[in-house]
Amino acid sequence: MSYAVYLRKSRADLDAEAHGEGETLARHRAALLALAQKHTLPVGAVYEEIVSGETIAARPQMQKLLSEVEAGVWEGVLVMEVERLARGETIDQGIVAQAFKYSGTRIITPIKTYDPADEFDEEYFEFGLFMSRREYKTINRRLQAGRSATAREGKWLGGPAPYGYDPCRLPQEKGCSLVPNRDAGAIRAVFQLYLSDPEMGTTRLSAHLNALGYRSATGKPFNAGIVREILRNPLYAGYITFGRRPVRKQLRGGTLVRHYPRAKEYPMYKGRHTPLISEDVWQAAQTKLAARSFHPVRHDKRLQNPFAGILICENCGHKIQSRPGPNGSQVLFCHHHCGMVSSRLQEAEQALTDSLAQWLTAYPIQSHAEPSPVETEKAAAREALFHAQREQNAANEQLEKAFEFVEKGIYTPEAFAARQRTLLARLEQLGQTVQACRRAMIQCEQQAAACLTRSPTISSAAALYESLSTAEAKNCLLKAALHHITYRKTRPSAHPDGSDLTLTVYPLFPDTGW
Repeated sequence: MSYAVYLRKSRADLDAEAHGEGETLARHRAALLALAQKHTLPVGAVYEEIVSGETIAARPQMQKLLSEVEAGVWEGVLVMEVERLARGETIDQGIVAQAFKYSGTRIITPIKTYDPADEFDEEYFEFGLFMSRREYKTINRRLQAGRSATAREGKWLGGPAPYGYDPCRLPQEKGCSLVPNRDAGAIRAVFQLYLSDPEMGTTRLSAHLNALGYRSATGKPFNAGIVREILRNPLYAGYITFGRRPVRKQLRGGTLVRHYPRAKEYPMYKGRHTPLISEDVWQAAQTKLAARSFHPVRHDKRLQNPFAGILICENCGHKIQSRPGPNGSQVLFCHHHCGMVSSRLQEAEQALTDSLAQWLTAYPIQSHAEPSPVETEKAAAREALFHAQREQNAANEQLEKAFEFVEKGIYTPEAFAARQRTLLARLEQLGQTVQACRRAMIQCEQQAAACLTRSPTISSAAALYESLSTAEAKNCLLKAALHHITYRKTRPSAHPDGSDLTLTVYPLFPDTGW
């Protein structure tokens, strides 16, 4: 039996390397190989963790080592400190502790050798992991407090410098600031062009910047996302922010996933750097962005409002939004409080159907004896969805039976674990199939809606609109057929004279004569 060597950098090692103390893994490798030679321990493999991750799922070398430890491949593992094995979440520490305990694999450090068969060594090992977790949290709190203090002093927090600036050391004090570079003119042009034309949007502005020869920080052409990020960044108005894009962690399929959503509120401090635009210019850009903004539905959420992005308030010109109403209904309203009265979604849909009925009657009625390719594809997706859901139910029943068999002693724990892994993998695959079928059906409805708008095959707008089952398909139909719809309502539905809701439709086809 031979021994393995595991090497991983810590945060302190990265700071030490930044101050010129040499490459950490090379020093640790030499020290552990010398330790193995001193105690005549044959080394069979060296695992060097190149990436730095909090969880085992983010450390591929650790995953490989643990699988071999569980299989009993190694007599022991040499590591500089037990904290190098697991310093993240408690669940990861438990996985590491169990792997070494049940395989009988020793842990050898320059200070102490841990024998998992020894009760006191086991307790000492688990206590060391617990204290390392506490130390990790303490260090992280201190780092965040230090970054917050740096922001309050108006200094740059480090990392890649924003577009238009270069980092610079502050004279005779700790910390860094920013100085404008040759790309500062592009930042000023972004704000100037955006505010000079009321009809200028981020997509059109990005195309205009590319035509003028400007390029983004990566050297690639501008796009609407890059332009919006520049316009929203208060750094260009002379401010330093903290927590503008906080990290949000989610566990998906056993893997820790990080997201960096934009915070609605965050502290802003007067920076030590030279602003590229005035505060008035930045505020004017934020006002225009808010007036033109349209928040798309997240990829993991379903659209609820078929009028999203197309229904405009006749009074103030802003887009009408929706919110949940009583009994699962949706309510349409203008969030700028301009005096326009809200409506139930059903009321607005009825008003729209009446208007579309007048418009679409101008189209000739066509009939098709054979189903269209889109309808055939939708039927195939529906059939595949039915079979996938049926297999899901069968797999769930098999999983329940497996639990019953292990409780009755028919399955051994090992056989149950293998059966459970197989069924869970099958369920995950079926779940992906179900989602794919649903997406395919929605896409077919959207394609059918677009085709129906350009060449209607039914006689009434009500049949056309109400034949679609999802808000996404209805929204696709409206956007394919209409430029926009204006919304006007000054009396509530409960008014003695009744509702005066009026929807004015602006088609994309001026040659219809309507």
